[in-house]
Order: sequence, then structure tokens, then C-alpha cells
Amino acid sequence: MKKITIYLLLGLLFVSSGLQAQKNECRKFHLYGECRQYSGAKFIYDGQSRSNIIGVGDQLIYSLVLYGGNQYKLYFCTSDYFKPIHVSLLNGETGETMYDNKEDEYIDNLTLNIEKTQRVKVSVEIMAKDMTEEEKLEYFGCLGMLVHSKETKD
Repeated sequence: MKKITIYLLLGLLFVSSGLQAQKNECRKFHLYGECRQYSGAKFIYDGQSRSNIIGVGDQLIYSLVLYGGNQYKLYFCTSDYFKPIHVSLLNGETGETMYDNKEDEYIDNLTLNIEKTQRVKVSVEIMAKDMTEEEKLEYFGCLGMLVHSKETKD
């Protein structure tokens, strides 16, 4: 009985340390690979960008403040196995859906022109249509959201 308990504890320690290591790898995922795209002149990196570890079917909700008189470009990236990514923009006050990328064949980047400052919730879900059911249960990966902005006021 003692051996089973020891093996169980060692197994849990191994799994949790593996997830912690993967979490550390994901911390700056939005700064590399597919997310790292040229947004155009005068766009600057926005500190609201972030990355997280995620599993298939999981949903992350990010809260952003988008300032009036600015244009924003949002890029979403993950491993190819996790595609497509389902992204919805929700009104931060009412929860009403403002945009759903399902209507645009699950595009992974958005350009927003903001007239007045508003809080927006960004719902991101991993769909992974090309993975088997077994892979979906076992695989965790990184999800990045890169935000660039520029002033549009003259």
C-alpha cells in the first residue's frame, strides 16, 4: 500500500512539473512564430497581449480595454494541431456578442477601429478539428493573443 501511495505521489509530481514547464514555455508565445506579424507603420505593441496554456475544448476569456481614436490589430496563434480557433468579441458590460469569427471561416486576425473607449471580452476556444478524440484528451498547447495599436486621431 505504501508503494502505491509513493508511486502515485511521484506521478502527480511529475505531471504537475511537466505542466509548469509547459506553462513557462507558453508565457511569451505571442511574441514568436505565427503571431509575430508586421502590423504596418505606426502600430505599437500593446501590453494587453498575452499567452496561456490551453487544452482542446477549453475556453479562455480575456478582458481588454480598447481606447477611442485607436485602431487595433489582434492576432491569435497556436500550434497547427489546434486549428481552427474560435474567437468571439463580447461587450464587456452586457455580454452581448459583437463579433464571431465563425462567420468569417475562423480567421485568426482582426482589425478593429474604435471610436469610443470600451471594455471588450475576447472569448477564445480551441477546436482542433484534425485531432483524434484521444489526442484531444492528452494534448495541451500554447495560445497567444498579440495586440497592436495605433492612434487614428489627426
